Amino acid sequence: MGWPQGFDPAALDLSIDVEGQWRHQDVVITHPRIIALLYLSMEKRDEGYFICGDNLCVPVRIADCPFVVLSVRHLEMGVQLLLTDGSYEFLAPDTLTVDVRNVPRCLVKDKLHRARFSRQAWNQLAEAIRTDGEEGYLLRAGVKEFPVRLLDD
Repeated sequence: MGWPQGFDPAALDLSIDVEGQWRHQDVVITHPRIIALLYLSMEKRDEGYFICGDNLCVPVRIADCPFVVLSVRHLEMGVQLLLTDGSYEFLAPDTLTVDVRNVPRCLVKDKLHRARFSRQAWNQLAEAIRTDGEEGYLLRAGVKEFPVRLLDD
C-alpha cells in the first residue's frame, strides 16, 4: 500500500507551531485523541519529523521544537515537566539552554527531541534559578544545582 501516484504527502500540510499546537492546513487540531495519535506516530529522521504508519509517511513542519513544556513542578527528586503530548518527565538539567531572546529549551524523551518552554513553564522554572555571582545562573533541581547554559546566537 502506498500513496496514489502523483500525490505529494506534504500537501497534507501538518505542522506544529511555536506554542506546540498541531495544525492541519493552518487549522488548529484540538481533539486530544488525535493529538495523542499524532505524537505516537511521529518519527524523527535525518530529513526532519514525520507522521508514519502503514509504510506511509507525512512530513511535519516544526516551527521551533516538536514539544513544548506546558508546566513545571519542583519536586524533591527534580524538576517535573508536563509536555504537549500529555506526558510527564523529569528535566535533564544538563540540557537546559536559554538563547539571546530569553527562550529556554531542553531535550526530552531520552534526550532525543528538543522542547521549548511556554511562558508559564518558564516563569515556573525561574522560581528555582538564581545568579551565581559570576554573570551566570544556577538551576536548583531537587537538592542539586546545575549551571544554566546561555547561548550566544
